[in-house]
Amino acid sequence: MTYLPRIADEALAAAIDTFPVVMLDGARAAGKTTSAARVVTSELRFPRDLAFVQADPGGVLADEIRPVLVDEWQLAGTELLWAAKSIVDADPAPGGFILAGSVEPEAYGPTYPLTGRSVRIALRPMTRRELEGGGAEPLWLERLLAGQVATPGRRHPRFDIGDLAITGFPAAARLAGSADWLRSYAGTIAERSVEDKRDPVRVNRLLRVLAECESQAVPDEYLWRSADINRVTLAAYEQMLTRTHIRADLPAWESNRIKRITTYPKRQYVDTALALALARIGPDQLRRDPALAGRFLESFVATQLRPECDRLGGVLHHVRTKGGEREVDLLIELDHGLVAVEVKAGVEPRPADARHLLWLREQLGDRLLATVVLHRGEATFELVDGVWAVPVTSLWT
Repeated sequence: MTYLPRIADEALAAAIDTFPVVMLDGARAAGKTTSAARVVTSELRFPRDLAFVQADPGGVLADEIRPVLVDEWQLAGTELLWAAKSIVDADPAPGGFILAGSVEPEAYGPTYPLTGRSVRIALRPMTRRELEGGGAEPLWLERLLAGQVATPGRRHPRFDIGDLAITGFPAAARLAGSADWLRSYAGTIAERSVEDKRDPVRVNRLLRVLAECESQAVPDEYLWRSADINRVTLAAYEQMLTRTHIRADLPAWESNRIKRITTYPKRQYVDTALALALARIGPDQLRRDPALAGRFLESFVATQLRPECDRLGGVLHHVRTKGGEREVDLLIELDHGLVAVEVKAGVEPRPADARHLLWLREQLGDRLLATVVLHRGEATFELVDGVWAVPVTSLWT
């Protein structure tokens, strides 16, 4: 099959040319093996090669021709990291190993073996740009800051709200029954949690509650009460879901310039179609309920921008005052400034849709590099002074 370029490919290639070890993290079935295999010379795949490596981790790693891909490295445990450390300490040349993992170990022991010897890169489920074959093209954020997105009169295709159900997991992206695949995928994670002495029934219940809270800044108490668990269990389960890379909660932005900002994260899955499948929400329900559609569209936009933020060294946040009077859906923090994005499920945004962005600009001044209202319509135009209405589909078309 033809390889579809990933936004992370450039960072992965640069990392393997710079660091002895690259830790490639991401949810299972996100495409880590396919991407990493293109830039290595030899491969060790677990569980296929697990017994072979466990018999002599240091010897096996040293004998492989570098760079070496070790796929699902966590199955060998942290002993493999210590073996890699010993090798790169003796020969710290770049391009030693790519260690791809889909489950972060619960503990590394008293110290992390690869401190100062490795870099981490996230490979998330595919964006629409990547699914359409445009993963190697300039980033939307780069084009926005260069003035190439906010172009009066430019039109893009209208976004069908039903397309939120298109998953970014490559194996399921083209399946007609992807919702069943996604529920089975999440169920497997819940069942495997038994190994961690956790109840798969309760994990499944929490998965459903989190999906129903997609893109909402709800307190922990709401989650553990809704899932019929206690706060200690919630903390353990959420840690497990974070370690499997299927959660990508949107942290609240904090600033001394703005008082009374909430600290609750927005609850989000790493893939919007996964959240829809777990909540059992279909396209018809989204079309009937604009508020519901707005929440999942916001989640979808976040999934499209996270890999771009990763590439640019940025961080994705949301902004919300404690009383909820002011809220900005997405705030992207880059080294040289901030980008603010509101997401609207309608096709004809109005000046009132920019009011929270104008408030934020008053607070932040020149730190705010761009302000955008993303909408499902076709037209690009200046909504109010300095705030542009831009189609969601501009993210990939």
